[in-house]
Amino acid sequence: MRIGIFTDQYYPVISGVVVSIKNLYETLEKMGHTCYIFSCNKYKGHEQDDEIKSKRIIFMGNINYPFPACEDYLYSISDRKYIKEIGKYHLDVIHVQSEFNIAKIARKASKKYHIPIVYTLHTAWTNYISTLFPRTGKAFHPFYVFLMRNLFTKPIAKKSVKIILPTKKMYMYLKTYGINKDKTVIIPTGIDMTRFEEENIDFNKLQSLKEKYSLVGKKVYLFVGRLAKEKNIPLIIKAYASAFSSDDNKRLLIVGGGPILPELKKEVEKNNIQDKVIFTDMIDWKEIPYYYRLGDFLINASVTETQGLTYIEALASKVPVIAQKDPCIEDVIIDKKNSFVFDGEIELVEKLKESSMFEDLNQIKENAYITSRDYTKEQFALKVEKIYRDAIEEYSKK
Repeated sequence: MRIGIFTDQYYPVISGVVVSIKNLYETLEKMGHTCYIFSCNKYKGHEQDDEIKSKRIIFMGNINYPFPACEDYLYSISDRKYIKEIGKYHLDVIHVQSEFNIAKIARKASKKYHIPIVYTLHTAWTNYISTLFPRTGKAFHPFYVFLMRNLFTKPIAKKSVKIILPTKKMYMYLKTYGINKDKTVIIPTGIDMTRFEEENIDFNKLQSLKEKYSLVGKKVYLFVGRLAKEKNIPLIIKAYASAFSSDDNKRLLIVGGGPILPELKKEVEKNNIQDKVIFTDMIDWKEIPYYYRLGDFLINASVTETQGLTYIEALASKVPVIAQKDPCIEDVIIDKKNSFVFDGEIELVEKLKESSMFEDLNQIKENAYITSRDYTKEQFALKVEKIYRDAIEEYSKK
């Protein structure tokens, strides 16, 4: 098959959506398919990076989003020349990974060249309204949801033959976004397990990183991800301060960059734990397996995740997760079996203390690794490939 993957964002932006696209592209190519990435994400200075050079990426025009919370994201420009460009690739199926203008381009290309669309709903956008529009009151939120549904999610869902959801949690949002449940199928995103296997880790390099961040002999709690409001990182900092402010054998390592970095540094100062919290800022995605290996536990307090690939990556690295209770972690994160689950700041403080003294931690680490094996990129690609074939067959009958 000739597959077109349409996405607003791609490398060098690192997110769960980007990782999902990367793994899907690479695995489908190994299976013998020809894939193309259509994206507005073109950042100067990265043209020669291996990640760009190794893939068929067709760049489209872009502008910046008008929202401060999205300052490191781009928005695609709809133009006739891009529709004409898409026709040159003779696609068998279009896979849309974003609801915004890139989806509009995909819809036009589908209509013009009679190509079926498969759409993945990655993001529960209602959870991001207060982040995108921080200066407007909650009274305006229903209006923003109305705009999201009628301008973005509903139009692409209506034109799609099949709709992929990463978890059962996303069923909660289907009516809100005007999506027909009959078209949907749940396919958890897979990860590249080989990147996180112990035999592929250079332990001399790992030791150098421990020395760089002064982590030798310390028990390390990690956050890995984009530093954005919806991740609820201030709660992690406050809970960590409550649990370990007087314990010099513990460290909090915050891995990633993003718009709220200055705010988080102020939160650390406010809690007087500057000597116990380390910020790495943006890390090359190739190095991420090493950063998981620096940690003893991964903490995530977000309630906006639709799957949370960092959970799976941590489990694959034998790093238990301390995760906020949420529908997206059901059947994945199991309290005191492969990780720990909390609900709110008070419980997080309790779980931090409990995890640091847990007697059977080695068994939890082994269980974490076993759980991760259910989420390989190969299983993911095989399931998506079947959806493509079903969509092509169903579309051809119309």
